[in-house]
Amino acid sequence: MREGKIVIVHVDDSRTAREMVREALTEAGYEVHSAEDAQDLEQRLLANDEFRASVDLFVLDMEMPDLMGAQVGAIIDAVYEDLTHIPFIIYSGKQKEWVEKNSAEVASMSPGFQKNYKGYVSKDAGAEKKLLELIGEIVGSRKQ
Repeated sequence: MREGKIVIVHVDDSRTAREMVREALTEAGYEVHSAEDAQDLEQRLLANDEFRASVDLFVLDMEMPDLMGAQVGAIIDAVYEDLTHIPFIIYSGKQKEWVEKNSAEVASMSPGFQKNYKGYVSKDAGAEKKLLELIGEIVGSRKQ
């Protein structure tokens, strides 16, 4: 983690979800960057080495049009050598059983997924609070 605020990248195809998460995490003292899908994330990561080096955590929606969040987590580890140690969370409106089944399929093919996957939070009532709690457990209390 770098000095200053903890940097979280949230990838979600829902604009409403991106806005809600950005608001909750920013209010909690995190620096938040949003991407609407895997392609948008890739463009941001490739375009800016400094940004890529600043990332402390990814929050990934599970069901997106191009790739599942679990796949994105595995690809980050496989493609970006400087991000192989960065944890990620799945934040999804899908039921836990569905997320776990699909995540297990990806995990069976990706050591990076197994190493960096830190949990699942359901987009239901109280989701932002649960997401903040899990993020706190992962990154600790180091904030600006």
